[in-house]
Amino acid sequence: MREFENSPALSDQLTQWRMQHSAEGSARGVAYQTIRSKIISLELKPGEPLSDKLLADQMGVSRTPVREALIILAASKMVLLKPQRGTFVAPIDTERMAVEQFSRYALEKEIISRAAPLMTQELIWQYEQNIQAYRHYAQAGLPDRELRMLELDNEFHRVAFTAAGQENSFFYMLNNMQHIERMRFLSVVMSLDAVYQDHLEICHALKEGDASTALVWLERHLNRYLDDLKVVREKYPEYFQIAE
Repeated sequence: MREFENSPALSDQLTQWRMQHSAEGSARGVAYQTIRSKIISLELKPGEPLSDKLLADQMGVSRTPVREALIILAASKMVLLKPQRGTFVAPIDTERMAVEQFSRYALEKEIISRAAPLMTQELIWQYEQNIQAYRHYAQAGLPDRELRMLELDNEFHRVAFTAAGQENSFFYMLNNMQHIERMRFLSVVMSLDAVYQDHLEICHALKEGDASTALVWLERHLNRYLDDLKVVREKYPEYFQIAE
């Protein structure tokens, strides 16, 4: 578990990947990732107004890269640009959420099929360390538990991409997970035991080189958000539809 504690945050690695695989300037890229992370972690909530000046002051950059970052976020409907009214955090879009999750499953299904025959003791050890770390955070009740567990869940899925030699595909997938990430953040504590069990089963199947069983558990795992969606919408209706 210590290795996962000491490894660079996945969000930081995603920022580095984006810098290497896009034409974005560094200031704009950092601004984008910072605002995106605040939206996903609900530090910036749906409907909340966004001030480019305030955000720029908080990040210690000029307003230009912040404005450019907000335009990029608006393209994925994470931010609403309303003429004459201002800029606001967009609500969670359930249709986009479903598309993101389906695209993720289609990609991960192929990755698991490729990774299963390539599993090594080192990769299985990474799975097992990740599962232990996830269990630790689930039981610890620390202030940053939800965000850390979300990162650990993403790290778990990364192992198969590493085995298949497709880490760029992993970061591409993560870069395009927007609305589903907020839903996952809201529901992470609802499914602690289920996610833990899913991870155990996927790890065991891959350890045995059993891609078919791993795929069964992967599909269950990625569709669990549907079980939590109704509860989350009832608890946080304002996050899914903000007042005009």
